[in-house]
Amino acid sequence: MSEPVLLALLFADRVITENNGKKGIIGTFGKFSAPVFPVNFPPWAIYVALTNVSGQHDFALTLTNMENNQVILPINGRVDVKIEDEVAELSFSVGGVLFPEPGRYALTMHLDGELLGSRVLFVEQLTSTGT
Repeated sequence: MSEPVLLALLFADRVITENNGKKGIIGTFGKFSAPVFPVNFPPWAIYVALTNVSGQHDFALTLTNMENNQVILPINGRVDVKIEDEVAELSFSVGGVLFPEPGRYALTMHLDGELLGSRVLFVEQLTSTGT
């Protein structure tokens, strides 16, 4: 079997699945902004696509504060892929995640304990410019 390949790791406003199985990824982003912390942002989504995988595999999708390694979102599960060349798509609706402070947060995707890839979510504090 070939090495697994992570094709996509996206933050989005929503991921919808059409009746024919196609995914609609609405409003991709890489940054959140808020005036005060801690903050709980409105519901959002994560989309993952991978290939060169067949059979059943455990996965871990983790969002971690890069400053102190605090995990703020752990998603664990199992993916079952019938055909190795097929693209396995996973999507997760996310709500209720508390961001304790601004900073950089790393989203990592592990398959059977091996890191497939990661990306950064920037969380910024808005500053008041009023007089």
